[in-house]
Amino acid sequence: MNRSLPLFLLCTLFPALVILVGCSTRTHKGRYVVVLSMDGFRSDYPGRAHTPTLDSLASVGVKSAFRPSFPSVTFPNHYALATGLHPDHHGLINNFFYAPDLDRIYRIGDNEAVTNPDFYQGEPIWNTAEKQGVRAASFFWVGSEAPIQGMQPSICKAYDKSVPFQARADSVIAWLQWPEDVRPRLIMWYMEEPDGIGHSATPDSAATLDKVEELDRILAYFFAQAQQLEHFDEIDFIVLSDHGMATYTPDNYVNLNDYLPRDSFDYVFDGVPTLLYPKKTYTDSAYAILQQVPHVKAYRKGDIPPQFVYGSHPRIGDLVVIPDIGTYLQFRAESSPRLGGAHGYDNFAPEMEAIFYAAGPSFRKNVTLPTMANVNLYLIITRLLNLEPAPNDGDIQVVEQLLRQ
Repeated sequence: MNRSLPLFLLCTLFPALVILVGCSTRTHKGRYVVVLSMDGFRSDYPGRAHTPTLDSLASVGVKSAFRPSFPSVTFPNHYALATGLHPDHHGLINNFFYAPDLDRIYRIGDNEAVTNPDFYQGEPIWNTAEKQGVRAASFFWVGSEAPIQGMQPSICKAYDKSVPFQARADSVIAWLQWPEDVRPRLIMWYMEEPDGIGHSATPDSAATLDKVEELDRILAYFFAQAQQLEHFDEIDFIVLSDHGMATYTPDNYVNLNDYLPRDSFDYVFDGVPTLLYPKKTYTDSAYAILQQVPHVKAYRKGDIPPQFVYGSHPRIGDLVVIPDIGTYLQFRAESSPRLGGAHGYDNFAPEMEAIFYAAGPSFRKNVTLPTMANVNLYLIITRLLNLEPAPNDGDIQVVEQLLRQ
């Protein structure tokens, strides 16, 4: 294999490289799995932007749209990806929420909360791996900074947005260059774009597509470096995202403060979706009023439609308000209607669909599959690394469709 070829040839060469990978005789036990999440990367972005690296992955591996779990927001979905459990089952039920079992509030910017293992239920994949003798590494994956079950990955980076994406790629490659006895076999890493630009510029903007193309170039750089590894043909690569993004407009803006008295609620976590924790004597009244608010659907937690798999966990507010696609929702003293991008909506909406690409010795080649639920990632990784899975919500029949026989 020629390991000195220029970067611009990577996408042309990747198919040939993976053909060679397919000839490998090693068992799954000797394999490596590298998972990259690009936050807020909507499933239709590659069709609207120039993404030759992702296109190459699709041609040599498996491609699918990835359905987020509800609510389609970052922290619950990254932990769903890690555990194979819906947020209703793993306890991280929103980016912000009140946990009555702990009498604590969880906020994604609160380091004390983020590193508190009591908020995280279920078993993350890095624990499953480490318990069975497989070293794991995390570069900013949600949940990895907390000692869940008293454990963390062998390598764990605390989130630092200032670290450049290329530097993150270099670190992952460096880990894969370590001596075999200390080298991680499971690596999960993260980039917070194009979520950021999607929020500020909307998913329909040229700026968002420019960022998508920049990320594709980072991927090209990463794979060019990975190609130099002696064990490149033992690595299964997965590139995915946690959710999509939708454009909201000032015309459909809703401020619940125009309809409800704020002091009748113990806790309010607004946005998409909005979780309301009303005082017990006000729940029925609040529910009745919410039925008249335009551009939203309000549910008692026990009456949320079953396809959302949401509403049984005690941390979920008594009332859950889900705005229509294109509507932004607040509960503030002052209204601030504006144009922007948001997620957290109905996870079956096409705007919320994320990406999933996988290529390597274990995956079928040039296969596009129907949209699949993201809780299957946990089972995919256990299958690739020959691990015994913990209880999860994945579907092994879906997983088997991805893999070579």
